[in-house]
Amino acid sequence: MPPDRGRIRQALKEFDFDGLFIEELGWDRPPTGTVEVSVDGSTYRLAPVAHKRGMVVFLCAPSNGTIPNHPTRSKIERQATKAAHEHIIIYTDGGKETQIWQWVRREPGRPTASRQHSFHRSQSGEALAQKLEALAFELSEEDSLTIAAVAGRARHAFDVDRVTKRFYDRFKSEHADFFKFVTGIQSLGDREWYASVMLNRLMFVYFIQKKGFLDGDTDYLRNRLRAMQQRSGKDNFFSFYRHFLLRLFHEGLGQRPRTSALDELLGKVPYLNGGLFDVHELEAQNTAIEIADEAFEKVFDFFDAYQWHLDERPLRTDNEINPDVLGYIFEK
Repeated sequence: MPPDRGRIRQALKEFDFDGLFIEELGWDRPPTGTVEVSVDGSTYRLAPVAHKRGMVVFLCAPSNGTIPNHPTRSKIERQATKAAHEHIIIYTDGGKETQIWQWVRREPGRPTASRQHSFHRSQSGEALAQKLEALAFELSEEDSLTIAAVAGRARHAFDVDRVTKRFYDRFKSEHADFFKFVTGIQSLGDREWYASVMLNRLMFVYFIQKKGFLDGDTDYLRNRLRAMQQRSGKDNFFSFYRHFLLRLFHEGLGQRPRTSALDELLGKVPYLNGGLFDVHELEAQNTAIEIADEAFEKVFDFFDAYQWHLDERPLRTDNEINPDVLGYIFEK
């Protein structure tokens, strides 16, 4: 019988990985014993949770209670291949609040590609549960099951879906157009880098504006662009980028307190303490950057072709975007 998604979500929230894989997904119990890997002078223990035809699920719960950062997780993963070439690693924190699931795609003739999914117990777990359903096995499959088939299931569960790939392909094209509008930076490489910085910021803002977090306006950016153009004239002094967007990023979303004049310009916007909206080194080094309004009109046309969901809901149509997609873009 198919797995019960509700029980999968419950096991995730309870950090019950034995119950999840053995009871719900039909995996086998692993041999006893842990795998120890050494990375940058620290030792991490990988405890086998379950296995299927040689593919192993490891649990990494660091003794200091802190999930290692992305570069460290990549090094741990490479060490884990010595114990099990095909594997999944689940990282958990000491308070059992957060999980990071790590799987790496390995295909002959292609570079490896890491796929990571974060889960916090306050979330519904629906998106991760949907992925894990692909890893369920039934008794009727046992006799013919191979390691290649199990690895294929993992690829189906964790590899980037076609919606994400399609969005990323379009994103690359839009990025190539956007950076041509950037002036005030001499180096071609730095202009491309700054275009990425701006597009990453704008994508993040699209998520929060669609939730109504920016002055209660789900089309906040486009409406503010129009307002600036009506006030100053289209592309008059590149009004939107310099006189609105940078102030939104650096003074609105990136710092507090704010002046009444700034509140009048931006409306009610949240303070986001994360560094994404701080003054970037390229902005500090190149104080004459300008970007024409036309660049933002094109980007907003692109973004508006998609539905932006800040929650974990599974993607059901070809024009939905969730934080998993954003994570993939940031990774690239």
